[in-house]
Amino acid sequence: MTRFIVFSAVLALAAACNVPEHLRREPPAKTVINNVHVFDGNKFSSQTSLVIVGGLISNAPAAGAYNVVDGAGGYLIPGLIDSHCHITDCSYLTTMRQYGITTALEMGTYPYSALSACKAQGVTDIRGSGAAATVHGTAISHAPGFPTDSFVSGPEAAQRFVADRTAEGADYIKVFLDTLGPDESTVAAIVTAAHEHNKLVISHATDHAAFAITEAAGVDIPCHAPMDKPLDASDTAALLLSKSVVVPTLIMMQSVTNNTGAPLSVYNNAAKASVTAMHEAGVPIVAGSDANASPFVPANPPFGDSLHDELELLVEAGLSPVEALRGATSTAASTFRLHDRGAIRTGLRADLVLLGADPTVDIRNTRANDKVWVEGVQAEL
Repeated sequence: MTRFIVFSAVLALAAACNVPEHLRREPPAKTVINNVHVFDGNKFSSQTSLVIVGGLISNAPAAGAYNVVDGAGGYLIPGLIDSHCHITDCSYLTTMRQYGITTALEMGTYPYSALSACKAQGVTDIRGSGAAATVHGTAISHAPGFPTDSFVSGPEAAQRFVADRTAEGADYIKVFLDTLGPDESTVAAIVTAAHEHNKLVISHATDHAAFAITEAAGVDIPCHAPMDKPLDASDTAALLLSKSVVVPTLIMMQSVTNNTGAPLSVYNNAAKASVTAMHEAGVPIVAGSDANASPFVPANPPFGDSLHDELELLVEAGLSPVEALRGATSTAASTFRLHDRGAIRTGLRADLVLLGADPTVDIRNTRANDKVWVEGVQAEL
């Protein structure tokens, strides 16, 4: 099978990508959503109401609401978080919002300032890493315009790389693992430097050898799942020891298998089997789509829709619908230290999705979104 390589997003966002003024909307002073079942992280409540004030979930009385919404007996869940995507145009955030994704975690667009230009009230919130660390000669290093200050040839360069990403405002640190490097000692140095700056480290790891480096180096969040052979008991034990949380992007791994003409067993016996092993061992799993529109990668999961594909694949790999749903809400939020979202609780952001059917019965029901709110602003679907 063609070796699986995923580039980080390689194109800076153009100034024209700034979110149009008509999308920059303020939330109503008070909104009440009536006749809904509210998800508490484990189950849905009996039919009730929810109040939003100033973009936050509130315990204020419903009386005097400027905006009253009839939930019609639907199911209210926290806004979904896509924990791995590549945003090269701000319009992708609007697309993701239509699918109930209220937070997008970007894994490679540079410079970071181009990404932050997409931030706007009522639009899917965006966080990112800036350019990923790599070494000269890897596939990603040949991307047009790739910044040379992201070449981390050894442990001594780790501090500088992390300081540079921190200075430009990156929310977390990304390292791209390739057969050419960086090696274990360099990745460990990046982890140490990042933790000194209170930053999480995310790794691109698509084969067993790359996962071995992430395990040994103590990477916080390995992304993808191996495509050559499955993780075994020693791998899962190492991930548990380092308290790692994994974003397996199964929809990307399955799409690559399909697009390269490899038999489905390649996906089933390595990527899917690895997720099953991690889940059975108790390794936390978070949902990410690897949605991208790059011509340089072997698969382009579509923005928005592919996160729902990911949830279905996680369930097929052994997660319960509730566990998969947490992987796109509360577990994702706590993993990435987004403590103001991921649950429906007083004081948190009113990032909400109203579904027409219960996703804890059938995870495919996450697609049945009737209404979406981002920080209290209702989207036009």
